[in-house]
Amino acid sequence: MLVVFAFVWFAVSTIRLNEAYVTVQFAFFRPVVLELWMVMLAAFGIGAGVILFFDLAGGVRRLARDRRRRRVDEAHQAVEELYMAGLDALVNGHHEKALQRFDSVLEREPEHEHALVKKGDSLRALKRYREAADTLERSTRVAPNNLVALYSLVDVYLAAGAEERAKIVLEQIIEGWPLPTVSAHRQLRDLLVGHQKWEEASALQSRLVDMVSDEERALERDMAKGLRLGLGVAQLSAGRSQEAIAGFRLILAEDESFVPAYIRLGEALAANDETEEAIGTWQRGYELTGSTELLSSLQNFYLRAEEPEEAIGVWKQALVLSENEVPLRYCLGKLHYRLFMLDEALREFQMIEDRVSGLPTFHLYMARILESKNELSAALKKTKLLVAEVEGLMMDYACESCAWRTSEWTERCARCGRWGTVSLHLPTVDTPEPVIAPSPTWSTP
Repeated sequence: MLVVFAFVWFAVSTIRLNEAYVTVQFAFFRPVVLELWMVMLAAFGIGAGVILFFDLAGGVRRLARDRRRRRVDEAHQAVEELYMAGLDALVNGHHEKALQRFDSVLEREPEHEHALVKKGDSLRALKRYREAADTLERSTRVAPNNLVALYSLVDVYLAAGAEERAKIVLEQIIEGWPLPTVSAHRQLRDLLVGHQKWEEASALQSRLVDMVSDEERALERDMAKGLRLGLGVAQLSAGRSQEAIAGFRLILAEDESFVPAYIRLGEALAANDETEEAIGTWQRGYELTGSTELLSSLQNFYLRAEEPEEAIGVWKQALVLSENEVPLRYCLGKLHYRLFMLDEALREFQMIEDRVSGLPTFHLYMARILESKNELSAALKKTKLLVAEVEGLMMDYACESCAWRTSEWTERCARCGRWGTVSLHLPTVDTPEPVIAPSPTWSTP
């Protein structure tokens, strides 16, 4: 009430103090004589009216904008529901249904980048590679920084056999995102290896080693050694033997247990007529690693030189110096078999027969020898053992990293991709029975 009385008193006092007459003149109108307080009130009313007008206009504008926004949000929500339905169909393998959903999304929002990418994935799953590539290329134009779209485009090109285009996109990814693109580096590296571009692959691998976590670094370093080994083999094939030899020696300086480098270095030295050095390399590699493949390389060197006695001596000398005679006698037996020395082969196999388990090829060799000696009953017994272990037939070698099996030695595991992990897999069983005394052995000079 005090405020009301104060306001009334203020208004009345203002009017009483401003009762003087003033003349208000407007262009094209007759002068108007008014009391001063009326002029003041009119000015205040006009100002308040202008403010009220603009406030009402802003409110109407905000109301219209909010209404439009709600409509857009509702439309976007409907699009997102369609997109999620398509994504659900894609995850569950219903690619045709997913494609229909993504097409519906793109009819409403032609530049919906996620729908474009997933439509490309659906088309790739349906093996419609040309359409998939077109869709994903469109998505990269809409969102040039969408790494998912670029990786999907790489997958489409690889699936379609367009490796050069895949290489271009991978290079684009690496150039645009040099640090966080380990996957792109690996894919590009594998493409380069497939085309035997060893130098480029090695350079890329050097960067990759520095990019990965500590847990993955050992694997990538093994890969780097393998790529340098491949480069050396390529140099050797191109007649650049000295470069190849230097590269192999550098690998062994870093890792003296890398068997493929010993084998390739020996081959390079032998091709360069450095025979004694080649022999010494294989022997030194065997002493350090115990890999029978190094002795096999030395054996094959003598066989190519038509010196079978020296080839046999390789294994006999190793038997004198080694405590693990099972793999050595097995390899010597195979050599005897290869040279048609069947009695000698049978003797070597029989000396380790009770200590070999799970190796069908062992029984195969013995069955063939016994059959040729007309010992059919014993041959049949070995054949039955062979059939019982047929699942692993001719799989002498295994990867120490992932247990992948193969019939022949290879420098690199085809499953896990590691280099130098494949070796002769010869399971043995302990026996309390004494073994037959070894036959006399002799060594080569």
